[in-house]
Amino acid sequence: MKSALLAAAAFAAALPSPAAESDGSPVRIARWKGDAKGAISLYYDDGTGSSFKNALPELVRRGLPGTFYICGGWFGGEDDPNLVRWGTAAKEHPDIVFLGDHTWNHGGVTNAAQFAEEVSLNGAMLRKIAGLPEDALLSFALPGAVRWDVKPDEQAEVLAKHHEVLRHDFDGNVGGPKDGQNPTFRMKTAALAAEAFDRAEKNGGWESLIFHGVGGDWITFDLEEHGKMLDDLEARAKTGRLWVGSAIDVHKYETERDGAKLRVLRADANGIDFLLPGLDPIEEGWLGPLYDYPLTIICTVPADWKSIRVNAPRVSRVDALAAEGIVFPVKDGRSVFDLPSGIIGVTIRKAD
Repeated sequence: MKSALLAAAAFAAALPSPAAESDGSPVRIARWKGDAKGAISLYYDDGTGSSFKNALPELVRRGLPGTFYICGGWFGGEDDPNLVRWGTAAKEHPDIVFLGDHTWNHGGVTNAAQFAEEVSLNGAMLRKIAGLPEDALLSFALPGAVRWDVKPDEQAEVLAKHHEVLRHDFDGNVGGPKDGQNPTFRMKTAALAAEAFDRAEKNGGWESLIFHGVGGDWITFDLEEHGKMLDDLEARAKTGRLWVGSAIDVHKYETERDGAKLRVLRADANGIDFLLPGLDPIEEGWLGPLYDYPLTIICTVPADWKSIRVNAPRVSRVDALAAEGIVFPVKDGRSVFDLPSGIIGVTIRKAD
């Protein structure tokens, strides 16, 4: 191990200074997808008609994902056109429209058994209308301004059993979100929303904005301001400053990133070999492949390399990587690429 670390250090020292990583390693896992500075999620609560009519088309047009939290009990059954349209949108735009669980009735609960019923009913309905597997992971958002008599450990147990995860940063705080979220009852302009974007870029964190009505319904956010906000967010996403991800995708990325403890085995003039031992079944204390979301890898190589070939010879479910490999470009001695899940060992070699 000591020799591998010394080789990695020597390799990093030989790299062009503009491409050197801050920790001296020639390869690292990006904090956020695409090596963005921060992550942003857009939440639309209550499945309002205005969020479907006004917000959803604008998200689709810009290619920005949103998570729409639905209460199934508010509709007249699975054939209700106002419910069916949400499922259709999720099927037609699976990378843009994500349905989230907001309980069946939004009426609050008085015990864990009632909570389990609310979650199981709503989760099953959402997966069915969206055409998702029965065990597909869903984001769960606590309903606000209602009675909530479920202990945190009971809540966590119910959600885990029904393949759901609590929405980012809510932490059972029914009275209002903690820092990291901007609910619409106190965020009324694009300029205020931009403060969350700035904060994510500056701090490298995950920020989320909560909406209800958009140009209508209740707790309304002005339609024109919503468009300005999306324009700003789209520009930041296109330049790689922010990653806009759904509640589930950012959760998956963050969990996998924190579980994969990258280990460099070799780094010399011929290339780099590394492992992701946090996801390695031969490692003591293995966590297992936590989810299925690609991790972004950043590697630095000699300045004269124009492209790299990435192979995954160890335990890969990706045939292309395991066989001929995939070629990625290099710019200024640096390459950024997404590594599919199910991979443990990786080799990087000069391709040009």
